[in-house]
Amino acid sequence: MKPNIINEIKSLEVKIGKKLFQEAKDQEIKRPPSPLQAKILKYILDHKEEVVCGKDLENYFHISKATISEVLMAMEKRAIIKRISMPDDARSKRIVLTDTSLERFQELEKNFQTINDELLHNVSEEELAVFLTVLQKMKNNI
Repeated sequence: MKPNIINEIKSLEVKIGKKLFQEAKDQEIKRPPSPLQAKILKYILDHKEEVVCGKDLENYFHISKATISEVLMAMEKRAIIKRISMPDDARSKRIVLTDTSLERFQELEKNFQTINDELLHNVSEEELAVFLTVLQKMKNNI
């Protein structure tokens, strides 16, 4: 019987999200962002030299327009991001980080690194290489 890979991957993602949230709480970070908000923060920071819009996030995270819109509204309400109208297309808004979110992200980045290190504990370089190869094959299959 084949293992249910979807459930295994989702289970790991949920555990990582819970761990990130707990790390933030332990460090007394007020109102830590949700796992998706943290991913969006990281994406925007990684692409800070580019213009990032909601459509970019939809495509990258494979999430619906409605979901992205809802998450961005919540982030804007909490002053994590600002949405700025584009001069050439008023319907499209550029997403930029606020000073507050940059501070929060630096704290979260430390948590990401800690959890990444925990995930790789007792995993050999050979095992990691095989895992990454299989993961890439799965991505390519879809």
